[in-house]
Amino acid sequence: MKARIVWILLGLAVVVLAVSGYVMVSAAIDVAAARRALAGGSLRLESAQIDNARQHLIRAGETFESLPARAVGWLPLVKQNFGALRGIAEKSLPVVDAAGDLSEAMEGLNSTRFFEDGTVELGLLAALEKPLRAQTLALAGLVDELRLRRNGWLLPPVWTELDRLLDQAEDLRNTAETGTNLVAVAPAMLGDSGPRTYLVALMNNTELRGSGGILSGVGSLTVRKGRVSLGEFAHYKELAGPAPFQRVSAPVDFRRNFGTYEADTTRWVTATSSPDLPDVATVTRALFELATDTKTDGVIFVDPRGLAAMLPPAATLGVPTTDTSLTPAQVPRYVYQEAYKELGGGDPRRRESLIDLGEAAFDLVLERGFGRPSLLRSMAEAAAGGHISMVAFAPDEARALEDAGLNRDLGDPEYDGVLVTVQNIGGNKLDSYARRKIHHSCHIDGEAASRCETTVTLANKTPPGLTPYEYQYRPYGLFKNVLEIYVPANADLQSVEVGEEREDYFDHPEDGYRAVGVPIELPRGESTTMRVAYELPAEDAYTLEVIPQPLVVDASVEIELAIPSNWVVDGPEGLSREDALRWEGKLDRRLLFKAGSSERSGLATLWEGLGHFLREPIL
Repeated sequence: MKARIVWILLGLAVVVLAVSGYVMVSAAIDVAAARRALAGGSLRLESAQIDNARQHLIRAGETFESLPARAVGWLPLVKQNFGALRGIAEKSLPVVDAAGDLSEAMEGLNSTRFFEDGTVELGLLAALEKPLRAQTLALAGLVDELRLRRNGWLLPPVWTELDRLLDQAEDLRNTAETGTNLVAVAPAMLGDSGPRTYLVALMNNTELRGSGGILSGVGSLTVRKGRVSLGEFAHYKELAGPAPFQRVSAPVDFRRNFGTYEADTTRWVTATSSPDLPDVATVTRALFELATDTKTDGVIFVDPRGLAAMLPPAATLGVPTTDTSLTPAQVPRYVYQEAYKELGGGDPRRRESLIDLGEAAFDLVLERGFGRPSLLRSMAEAAAGGHISMVAFAPDEARALEDAGLNRDLGDPEYDGVLVTVQNIGGNKLDSYARRKIHHSCHIDGEAASRCETTVTLANKTPPGLTPYEYQYRPYGLFKNVLEIYVPANADLQSVEVGEEREDYFDHPEDGYRAVGVPIELPRGESTTMRVAYELPAEDAYTLEVIPQPLVVDASVEIELAIPSNWVVDGPEGLSREDALRWEGKLDRRLLFKAGSSERSGLATLWEGLGHFLREPIL
């Protein structure tokens, strides 16, 4: 009899496990499929993707209402895991429904009516605000549900799925919230309640400055009730005053760090020396008002890669005074290299032709618009790399642009931060032939100071046969640069080396960073390295932000982080973990890495601990 009872109980246990496993796997597959369907983000979803996600979530909900699920759903352990998956399915449905409404509103934004004949249809833009707010609220509800459902009863695969969805939901919520804030301020920025005038700064990164390239062209555009009109464009020399140059008001950091280059004066040419773009905007606004008696409400910064991203792919631009026609993809190379041969160097003809080219590009944008999804994506990618940026001076508009990463505010790093800049002090046009590699490593144990090191390798790939205006001086192809590595302001600097030797350096604070700089002369065909080692105070979490300087060719970057074995990390796609966390790729956007103690508990913690134990070497 006892044996029979044992066998009956074992049989029941097997049945319960089988039924529970079937229900959980079926529901988890549908939830995971819905998560994948939403992976592109609400702003990029097609109606078919939304319908697909909705069907998977409905099916997951029906699975938990089935007879097998009800039969075993009351049991301990089963109840908590079923509840977590059911909660995900229920809270994800409002997200999908809101995504459908947002997708319909985005169709208007992607139509030619949104931007036609130089006019933005403000009604179509305003129609986005309500679905964006609904999407933000739905995603916030899903995030709260996911956090609430994490508990020690969850099986490791269920906890893993919750973590993945939580990361995705938080990213989508932040994106939706940023979009909501931008749409809320957009009508005012587009002249709905009064005309707005914006300074347009054309930069050329063949001669580098902290914020990207040298300031070459300056113009303006005015917006009235969504209708955009261009003002006149001019080379900076046409606006520059005679020596001695007149100073304008400037932020304290800007004047202290770059006043020696006369960056805050009517010399104009060094105005883009700071990587903190709001400071640069403040100075260029003052300079423009002094030169033209025109007050501006913001500044738009764009370099040749940004111009190319704004133009319809099938468009062509004629270069003034020549027979040359350019496709958008050809614009950067022409400005960076070919124009010096075709139009000359310091010849006013070259300067005027390139300014006219920039003005013609803006004219074409106003004529053709930029509502197509492919064009919006290329502009977003250019903005992520700093090739298109915008600073507004109204506080609420400035906050919205900062949250969207469009104003390139240097800010205060949460913990660790890396920015590498080059200032061209030789006046040549060789920075399009520079190649840069950044390696950042940090050893973190959470209880002692973190030991970090940033190494920059700069290579001079100048080819033969350039014009005298490009190379400027002998020996041919020599780089004369100031190389700066920005580290957090609270960093305890340990050493600064160039090559394998310690080097004298200068440093200065800027926002929440400390810039460590060294003048470098680099002959053609050679490379050099600069290494900065520092320590950071012990913390129970670690955050790293890597910021790009907009370049002709994006820097490559490698991140290597040694973290405690019980920590987890969140970062860009492609993050791998062997002896240490590693990521490698192009620095074409801001990169964010976050690490800290695992939030897992109960069964998930036991499973994770067993995995660590099994991976440990025996000897």
